[in-house]
Amino acid sequence: MIIGILLKPATVFVSAGVLLAIAIASFYLFMKINRRNKIVYDRKLKAYNEAVEKIKQQELQRQQQAAVEKKVAPAPVVKKPVSSEANYPYRIQFMAPNGASYDIPFKDSFIIGRNPRSDFYIKNGTVAGAHCKVFYNDGKYMIQDLGSETGTFFDGNRIPEDSIMEIGTGVLQMGKVTLFVTIDPNGAAE
Repeated sequence: MIIGILLKPATVFVSAGVLLAIAIASFYLFMKINRRNKIVYDRKLKAYNEAVEKIKQQELQRQQQAAVEKKVAPAPVVKKPVSSEANYPYRIQFMAPNGASYDIPFKDSFIIGRNPRSDFYIKNGTVAGAHCKVFYNDGKYMIQDLGSETGTFFDGNRIPEDSIMEIGTGVLQMGKVTLFVTIDPNGAAE
């Protein structure tokens, strides 16, 4: 009887030891499976990000090729804005992919859009009536998208709606219309 009483705690300890060993083995197996799943997930995420980057690069190349092949849009029709001040140190030139060039003496601001009353009138269905606004502020030329559906892009970067971005010489895209912008520091407005 005394031996039986002494063996019961040993049985409990052995059972607890077995359960602890099973718990540790289960935890180790869980961690190993989790690590393997994380490696698989990381590989899939990396492949996805590479595919997205490849698609972005292909789209950028397609847009650049379309601009080079002059398939982007018909030449815009422009009426020149009247210069309100002679103090602006630059002249802005817009050039369409077909080579048509529009040299604009600058004023404090002007609107580019499909509306014939816009300062820079572009006759194209993908350009909004009042698509964007270009203005001079603190020695810099800025552009603001005015809520157009197709967006305004400068050098491939979308200008968020109702925010402004500094521009210089580069590529301006509005809908399917692409213009090459040159800001000439030697051509003061008349």
